[in-house]
Amino acid sequence: MIDLNENEILQVAVVHEERARRYYEHQASRHPGDPAGDLFSFLAGEEEGHIRKLSAKYGVPKIEAGWEEKYLPFLIDLERLAWEEGVDAEATKGPEAVRKGLLIAKKAESHAIDFYHRASRVVEDKNTKGLLAELESEERMHLMKIERYLKELQG
Repeated sequence: MIDLNENEILQVAVVHEERARRYYEHQASRHPGDPAGDLFSFLAGEEEGHIRKLSAKYGVPKIEAGWEEKYLPFLIDLERLAWEEGVDAEATKGPEAVRKGLLIAKKAESHAIDFYHRASRVVEDKNTKGLLAELESEERMHLMKIERYLKELQG
């Protein structure tokens, strides 16, 4: 159960999208000229589009400073996951770095899908429900692209 009001849900959504955008941009910069870099660039652009949709339609601020602890469980810390998985470690390069980066991206997209699905059950506003359903659908498409690329890496 999500114990947040509609505005709080939208704020969490913006912060999640911003974290994902930053992570994907970083991964794209690690794999320039590579199909994986292109995929990460695409995902970063998609997340930027989600931020614009959320912010433009609802005026949700793009800030996370000063949040109370109750909002943090709804977020995923991609930079920490990348550090824990050794994605940015110098020892991880080439296909293994791509694979690890994509596995974290898979977690991010799965997390967003789950959040948008659960959040759409909580909000009452028809337009907000529609936006959350649209974002969930787009995140599902992102997840499919990531899974497809991971299968290609496995050969």
